[in-house]
Amino acid sequence: MKILLFGGSGQLGYELKKRANDLAFEVVSPVTKELDITDKAQVFTLIRSLQPTTVINSAAYTAVDKAEEEPDRAFAINAQGVRNISEACAKCGVRLLHISTDYVFDGLLGRKLKEDDAVNPLSVYGRSKLEGEEFVRSICGDGGLVVRTQALYGQKGVNFVHTMLKLFGERDVLKVVDDQFVSPTWAGWLAEVLLDLVRLPISGTLHASCGGVVSWYDFAREIQRLSLESYAGKSVARIEPTIAAELNRPAKRPIYSAFDTSRLESVLGRPVLSWQAALNLFLREIGVAKGE
Repeated sequence: MKILLFGGSGQLGYELKKRANDLAFEVVSPVTKELDITDKAQVFTLIRSLQPTTVINSAAYTAVDKAEEEPDRAFAINAQGVRNISEACAKCGVRLLHISTDYVFDGLLGRKLKEDDAVNPLSVYGRSKLEGEEFVRSICGDGGLVVRTQALYGQKGVNFVHTMLKLFGERDVLKVVDDQFVSPTWAGWLAEVLLDLVRLPISGTLHASCGGVVSWYDFAREIQRLSLESYAGKSVARIEPTIAAELNRPAKRPIYSAFDTSRLESVLGRPVLSWQAALNLFLREIGVAKGE
């Protein structure tokens, strides 16, 4: 099966390419300087000429706070770019798997979120991603699948786990938010899930995250606990809880955006990997934990 991957240079794209090769998928992944998804003509030409079995779109504007200052850029990539891809896929008869986010919710329900729960993005980033989702569903119909994920981390790119591992050795005290709750998701696990979904005739919307719920503060504590031996006896930061309001970040985040993954588990026929097990596997993979 031939996959056209947009966003192949990101942390999820990296994991997708690595695992797709092992599973004998043929993956074509143009870099941004070769193809701009906001250029409709470029997108149509590429999809028409390649005729892939599936397009996976993990390309996105992900600078959540910066998006508040440059909304036009965020919407150009996360909404108009997705519209271009959706229209090209629909016209060429190609299936589209599009990656979205928990930021389309406000997180005020205080429970795990289902695919059909009401959306209410709190930020420019969230609104731009929601508009992209709507293009996929309205244009691609049964040929489109929106896969929402959250709190993603992996080997490549900037993410919470890499940031914590760096700051543990640089700070005496590290304050981390304790009043926002997520389901941290390892990009390596998500890549395997997406490649399974490529083979399955599923459409609509799916929530795909690792299992369980944790605050960012407790997530940081677990990262430190598992990686402590890698600091070879050196002192590490003391982690202290704080509240989101004290950070005063430009973009508002969902308060409780952990996912209900029942539909995904039913589709795959297996439970999702817990966030604890996923973190352990990832830290072992990058050589900062011995495992348990």
